[in-house]
Parts: sequence; structure tokens; C-alpha cells
Amino acid sequence: MLDIKQLKASLKLYKDSLGSERLKVKESARVPVQVGQIRVLFWMPEEYVLIFHIEDEGLVHAVPLTEWVSLTTCSIRIHIRHYTFAPLPFIVYLRKELLEQESYPIAIVRQETIEKVLKDVDMSPTWSAIKPIRDFLKLVWKRYEDITLSSLFYTHIQREREYDDNLPS
Repeated sequence: MLDIKQLKASLKLYKDSLGSERLKVKESARVPVQVGQIRVLFWMPEEYVLIFHIEDEGLVHAVPLTEWVSLTTCSIRIHIRHYTFAPLPFIVYLRKELLEQESYPIAIVRQETIEKVLKDVDMSPTWSAIKPIRDFLKLVWKRYEDITLSSLFYTHIQREREYDDNLPS
């Protein structure tokens, strides 16, 4: 049974921790992005993503993960060391360069875990009648919205340029 007071308290804690700060990983410590990685994004508060596909042009497909497991509509849980994550019910697109600059891998999961997460995300509603959960999903999506759109646009423009460069003169 969901405790609405507890959900409201969790949402308030998350909101209170939100900031615009995004830290960079030192160039010498950067690690290439790979499928299966769970990466921590050094934002305020930290966000996590599970990488499940990387396109040749550097567009990365990822599922956002949260430690605020009671505030998501997804049911699966991923236990990594002292973390417990739950996926959020949407997919984000990020540039590989951004991930290498602003995140670091904390774990690698097996392909079967990726498949379970993707299935859970696909089957989970993106909306909730429970206001704290609904508000949390909106807040987290807002954090990824501009980055997802700009990553998609950048990749599209990059593909158009490559196509134009390959046309006969």
C-alpha cells in the first residue's frame, strides 16, 4: 500500500535538492560510453542512466534510473552494491560526448537485465493518478527534455551534412 505522506515527503526532498549545477569529469578520467553501463550524471541531484544502444553518429539511447524507487510507475528494481534503482517509464537520447563529459560508469549490467528493464519501461504508464508520482515523473522528464531534443536535432543535422557531403558534385 502506498503511503501518500511518504511519497509527498520524498517528492519534497527531491525538489529541494534540484539545482542547475552540472559538474564535468576531468578529461583524464573520462570513460567511453558502452552498452550496458549504468552511468551517474553529476547533476544536482545526481541522475542515473542505463545505456542500451549507441548509434554510429554518437546518439545514445538510455533509460533514466532513479534511487527514488517509490516515485516511479515501473516495478522492476536493480540492485547494484549499495544502490537500488528503478527505471523511469521513458527513454532519453543523449550525445555520447555529453555523457563522457558529465557522467561516469558505476556498473555494467547483462543484456538480459537491459531487456527486462526495456520491457518494464514499455509496459509502465508514463502518467500516474497519484499526484506525487505524477509530479516526480514530470520533474525528471523536464531535466532530460532539452538535452534529449538537442541531441536528436544535433544527430539529425549531422546526418544531413553527411548525406549532403556524399552527394555527387
